[in-house]
Amino acid sequence: MLEFVEKLSLFPWLVTETDISRLRDVGFSELEILHIVMGSAHFNYLNRMADGIGIQFEYKTDIAEFKVPSQGSEAGSAVDAAAPAERSSHPGANSTVAWIRFPDVGNPSQREAEPQHLFQVMRENPPARDLAREWRAYQLAGTSALDARTRARLALFISGLNHCDYSVYWFGKTVRGLGVPAVESQRLASGRPPDQLPPRDALVFRHAERLTREPWTTRETHIQELRQSGLDDHGILQLTMLCSYVSFESRVALGLGLALEGNATEAGPR
Repeated sequence: MLEFVEKLSLFPWLVTETDISRLRDVGFSELEILHIVMGSAHFNYLNRMADGIGIQFEYKTDIAEFKVPSQGSEAGSAVDAAAPAERSSHPGANSTVAWIRFPDVGNPSQREAEPQHLFQVMRENPPARDLAREWRAYQLAGTSALDARTRARLALFISGLNHCDYSVYWFGKTVRGLGVPAVESQRLASGRPPDQLPPRDALVFRHAERLTREPWTTRETHIQELRQSGLDDHGILQLTMLCSYVSFESRVALGLGLALEGNATEAGPR
């Protein structure tokens, strides 16, 4: 279990159906595997929230501050060297949703314009499923600090950084629906920021990449830079929440091997 959680946290794109089979082999049920994936993905969200806005200890502590590894160290090179695994676009032959399998009881609350399989795997816990649905919609709703177009572009970019074809497909649909040119969509889907961004947007995309790849390297100076670019603290919090959420969703999709819905056969505008 801990080996699986480590892989899902550090290199989620390397998770394969064999990893799920190994969990079954040692006695974990389908529902317990779902809990492992959801719990790990949730703490990846919480860690990015804590690192991204510098949440402090609520009490006096002698715990030393974590020191960022120097450039070229073993920890840094491991991240740089990691490459996406060869992943099937669809799960095993006995499933059309994910690598884990539950009786098909249907999901009457599915909506066509949302990633149905993402919420369908949560149907064993309807309250959690419904909250996750609202959570996702909240992150994509535009605000004065981050409009809907910027949010969708960031979500697609982060999904590309995580090599998550499932989220790339769905955020790609959102981006294209908001009128983002195909060339830019393709860059975002491959984990590359758009060309010739205005200074504030370039800083926002760099911050999103930092929170996705190495959230522990975030420092107060990065927050100050965002303030100087025009984002107030509400906007910085919204940016942190969005980036953290997409890292959660990517890990659920990659950890469970979510298949694309219906006749969707392409991962997105790559």
